[in-house]
Amino acid sequence: MPPKEAQDDLAHGSIARRLREIALPSATALTFQTLFNLTNSYWAGLWSTDALAALAVSFPIFFLVVIAFSFGFAQGTAALLAHALGAHDVDGGARLWAQALWLALLVGSALAIATVTTAPSIATLLGASGPLLALTLDYTVPLLLATPIFLLGAAIQAALTACGNTRALRDAVIVATILNGGLVPVLMFGLGPLPRLEVAGIAVAHVILQIAQIIWLARCAARTPLARRLMLAMLRPDLRLAQRILFQVVPNALTLASTGVGLALFTGFAGRFGEVAVAAYGVALRIEQLVLLPTLGLVPAIVALVGQNLGAGRIDRVRASALTALAMGIAVMSSGAVIVFVLREPLFQLFTADAEVVSLGAVYLGFAVLAFPAHAVVVLATAVLQGLRKPLPALAVGIGRHLVGPALVLSGLEGGLNLGFLSLALAVPLIAWLAALASSLLIWSYLPRRKAHAAAR
Repeated sequence: MPPKEAQDDLAHGSIARRLREIALPSATALTFQTLFNLTNSYWAGLWSTDALAALAVSFPIFFLVVIAFSFGFAQGTAALLAHALGAHDVDGGARLWAQALWLALLVGSALAIATVTTAPSIATLLGASGPLLALTLDYTVPLLLATPIFLLGAAIQAALTACGNTRALRDAVIVATILNGGLVPVLMFGLGPLPRLEVAGIAVAHVILQIAQIIWLARCAARTPLARRLMLAMLRPDLRLAQRILFQVVPNALTLASTGVGLALFTGFAGRFGEVAVAAYGVALRIEQLVLLPTLGLVPAIVALVGQNLGAGRIDRVRASALTALAMGIAVMSSGAVIVFVLREPLFQLFTADAEVVSLGAVYLGFAVLAFPAHAVVVLATAVLQGLRKPLPALAVGIGRHLVGPALVLSGLEGGLNLGFLSLALAVPLIAWLAALASSLLIWSYLPRRKAHAAAR
């Protein structure tokens, strides 16, 4: 591992090596976060089928509020901080970080109040009623109340990401995943003086571990150049800086939120063809997400590298970072597509023994793998735009890909050609490649060129 000063300065050294150093810990953290969620599902399933269903109902709410805005603060703030570090404006970066910290608490508190009061209505719209509704609220409300904590953690992580440090988050998530396996049953069933919290215990364990994770991340972030320049007076609200941060955070959050809405639209469309189709699509989605993890690990690496090199005026490295990451992501996803295509039936059999689900899912994956390289282009192009501090074009692609595209393409394939469930399998690669084309055009337009950048400076 290079010395700490070299890690903070991403405007020098091998780009491919920098990408690997940042992306591998990030991908590992995402993998263990998946295991964390699977652990929660395991214990909920042991409690009751309704408890497992409650976690499923609550996920869209948690995704659209906590995950989307955590992502917005983590990536949006990191882009601004990386640019400041690259320009050697550490004091300016520290002021931006200070504003992001209190904004995370403020926005998180507003979201918590709004969503806790509306959670019963939202859960009802998602199909929960009676005992299922009660269990959904028992699990969801503690998590929503902790929204400021989750967003604060994302803002702290932004400083580490801007410096190229994703190892701290990796270590925190690994330890949290291990501890979660023991803490959840203790809180669910009670032990000694600890009360029996039932399904709410899963959420309470998550919040406790998130607080511990924040303490660890804050300790690691305290060693960054940004923290060394941070002063208490910088926390005084500065509306100009707050506006700059929100201009990055909100579009990034909405881009990820559009993903959740798009998945809901696809799931709803699959539901028109029965429970087997929904199950097949759900399992296929898990397989796709697992293959996508290495590419998602590249996202913070791109934001940090593009941001710092842009701030440093190293336009050659900005372009090289973007193109190298895209090449790596496409290569990984193309390899994953071949593996999944060949092993699609055995992979499905790991999740279900239902022969009908396996058969239908294999048909779906046979077409869906064609979209894997396109997914890499869209995800990584979005990260490049975030690093360039251009989140609005990425949001436009997200809306087209997850909202407009499904409405038009699915209705055309099913209504016009009457292809049934096959419409879903064909729509995924078609929409993905249209989004990849749009993303490629945006990258071509927004990646700075040396002469134009020099004139702008």
